[in-house]
Amino acid sequence: PPSVPWAAHSPAAPTSSTSRNRSTSSTSTPATRRRDTLLHLTLAELSGSPTLAAQYAAVRATVNDLLDCIPLLVRNLEHSQRQHDALVEAVLDGDADGAREIMREHCAGTAALLRGFLT
Repeated sequence: PPSVPWAAHSPAAPTSSTSRNRSTSSTSTPATRRRDTLLHLTLAELSGSPTLAAQYAAVRATVNDLLDCIPLLVRNLEHSQRQHDALVEAVLDGDADGAREIMREHCAGTAALLRGFLT
């Protein structure tokens, strides 16, 4: 598989077939949020679109502020991690359509979670 720049920073970042299914066990908000942000920023950068990467970076601080306003639920973290694992797997496999669909579901789920707690 190709080298992924966030692999050294994220215990959940798959870089080989033996580590693709590994999940993070940390549920600390700052550490979890940093890994999540790094994963999403890296994916935006890997898109090859500087505009997308810049727009995502600009929005991410607001998303993190909103996420910090809701409880950290292990069930939600585990679901998010499964989505991240599937997303990275699709990217590493070159499955753009699969990655796109997983990301749409992930973003829709995050939006629904935020609406549920903040409205």
